[in-house]
Amino acid sequence: MKKINHKLHVNKIKKQGYTVIKNFLSTTELSLIKKKVKKIEKQKNTVKTGNNIWHLHNYDRIFTKIICKKEVQKILMPLLNDPFYKTINLKLPNYILGESMIIDEKGFMNLHLDSYIPSSSSKLYMANVLFLLDDRTRDNACTILVKKTHRKDSYPDRNKKNYNYLYLEGKKGDLIIYDSRIWHGRCEAKINTPNRTLVYIVQSWFIKQRFDYIHLLPNRIYTKLNNLEKQFLGFCSIPPKDNKKVISLRQGYEVLKNKKN
Repeated sequence: MKKINHKLHVNKIKKQGYTVIKNFLSTTELSLIKKKVKKIEKQKNTVKTGNNIWHLHNYDRIFTKIICKKEVQKILMPLLNDPFYKTINLKLPNYILGESMIIDEKGFMNLHLDSYIPSSSSKLYMANVLFLLDDRTRDNACTILVKKTHRKDSYPDRNKKNYNYLYLEGKKGDLIIYDSRIWHGRCEAKINTPNRTLVYIVQSWFIKQRFDYIHLLPNRIYTKLNNLEKQFLGFCSIPPKDNKKVISLRQGYEVLKNKKN
């Protein structure tokens, strides 16, 4: 991986809605991640739909470590960090995980927004982060998107047939990040080759997580995490059960415990 111009990629996401970083993962990292994925696939308790595996961070710490890499933080922090979150050093991330999965699909997926709500605002609160484990091309069902739709106040018209798609192709090891508001989907595969992709939805801390990761995360994984990783999974922004003791949701690392309750 060459030296990354973080500011360039932040500006690309703001302006065009997406960016691609070539050769982000090393050959060693790719090999290790693929071995972990194979192990998870063989487990009886793996949560799957088709070839897709859900909640990867619940199986092995590596899937939290990869999304918490400093090179990723330097791109996501200017986009998603809350500047008023003073209980955590503002030089550290305060955004959280929305969901994590591995996708290996071949069928067409229509245009949609992962943010659920469209907005023309210059501020984004959610981003999709994709680590490619295999090559993805228009022949094996890569991501498609419509340029600059991250700044529209409308949903895509699924009856429209003549959208000018951008085919978001990439090689194994590449990192793709896009604004979750952008209209995106997946083209239909013409060839049957693997296109496995680690997908994370990352969001500002005040947006509700899509699953109850606070309770779903096994203690054996929790005890291996550092404070930054625990915060990323949402453990510093748990809604308080007693509003007499806690009046702010912006909690710091001091609330983190060595073990889950």
